[in-house]
Amino acid sequence: MYHYWGFGLHILSEIEFPELLPFEFDVPDVTIRLGKTPETLEGDDVVHRVRISMSPNEYLLKIHDIANYYVSGGKKVLVEIFPGADEKSVRLFMLSSAMAAVLHQRNLIPLHASGIFHKNGVVLFCGQSGAGKSTLVTALQQQGHHIFTDDVCVLYPQSDGSINATSSYPMAKLWADSLTRIGITSTEENRIRPQLPKYARFFHDSFVTDSLPVKAVFVLERSAQITNAELTGLSKLEAFEKLQANAYRPAHIDAMGKRKLHFSFTSSLAASTMIYKISRPDNNDSVKQLIELITSRLM
Repeated sequence: MYHYWGFGLHILSEIEFPELLPFEFDVPDVTIRLGKTPETLEGDDVVHRVRISMSPNEYLLKIHDIANYYVSGGKKVLVEIFPGADEKSVRLFMLSSAMAAVLHQRNLIPLHASGIFHKNGVVLFCGQSGAGKSTLVTALQQQGHHIFTDDVCVLYPQSDGSINATSSYPMAKLWADSLTRIGITSTEENRIRPQLPKYARFFHDSFVTDSLPVKAVFVLERSAQITNAELTGLSKLEAFEKLQANAYRPAHIDAMGKRKLHFSFTSSLAASTMIYKISRPDNNDSVKQLIELITSRLM
């Protein structure tokens, strides 16, 4: 069995995950095993979606020709791998949708955000897929900043009403064109799935497992109506609405009965942290403009 740290949890796994941080511990929070998953979930509280069935304490995901994933009680994951399945794809769905289910079952809220370290805390960049989160933190890394997390972080409320964030795992995922714009080369070995022109960049050596205070949040949005990047501050209500819209795997929230919890976490973050919206042009490379706007607020 392999021992890892990921998403703030001690993970004991029969599957090897090069993406995760090797970590020694005595008692696991989550155990991942190989085996036969249930054919279906039953019960009055089960919600069925395409490829997914879920309730507050059970989750079943079926990915054709890859694997089935069964999550129960936020502690146990059963993975049924199909013959000939691509190993990277098996791991990718485990670390995304299945882990999101683990977190929700444990009453933790994952946010769709990347981040960098800043002044004994972290700055987060929220945004839907394609907004440019991974490209931005990698470009900031090229300028001397250290990546805190890519794509997902986990929110932890503090006793004073503020919010801390915990990283997911030490790997950033970037599309081939993003790597080209930043001036980074990659290899086929780092392709995250055979059919996707998306590549992994690891940062195990600088990865930190501490839960850290959130200093600021920038919400990235693409716009076809502008030619230059624009930054605006958000009111507490606007910030709350943007954070709500950037939940990670939002389909889980209502189906798993986590709406009240998600409301509490995001309202605390909106109330305790400066939140900005950055609109970026949809048709040109605006990374340099984004960095200038962000650094002007962080000085």
